Amino acid sequence: MLLFSMRPNLLQTAEAKNGIDPKVFSDGLGIYVLNDGKYSMLVWRKRLVGSAGAPEEKDIMEASQQAMSVKKDVRFFAYGIDISKWPVVPPYLMAFCVVRDPRTVEGVFPIRIKKLDQNDGPLYELVLPEIVENLASGAFKTLFWTINFQYSCNDGWPFRFQ
Repeated sequence: MLLFSMRPNLLQTAEAKNGIDPKVFSDGLGIYVLNDGKYSMLVWRKRLVGSAGAPEEKDIMEASQQAMSVKKDVRFFAYGIDISKWPVVPPYLMAFCVVRDPRTVEGVFPIRIKKLDQNDGPLYELVLPEIVENLASGAFKTLFWTINFQYSCNDGWPFRFQ
């Protein structure tokens, strides 16, 4: 009986340590962005590179218009997706790419995967590469940047810093 009464406190401590309440992932399994205190599930990725293997200017400009504006302290999470069972070794599960102009897609930068909690998840934080600091500070001018499930820059979820 004592063990069961302690378990909620243990979970509460683990959640408090990570600063994340699993209830925020109410949309289900997927990739979430935490921006300005609000969690949103990422749904539609944008195509960046066409079948010829080169950036498609039309697709780049469309992705640029639809890029989500985020703050410097933006965070990303994978909720309910057991990354440990994927046939690819982290950090080569996900990619970070930078689009400087309609003809230039740079990357592929690996995204580190940090395990946070396995009790109400699994839950992982996606840790962006160091280049994100230069983008957030405005040191590098870009149209937008993306994250992607695959280790490629063919498509992705587009973002830009405010």
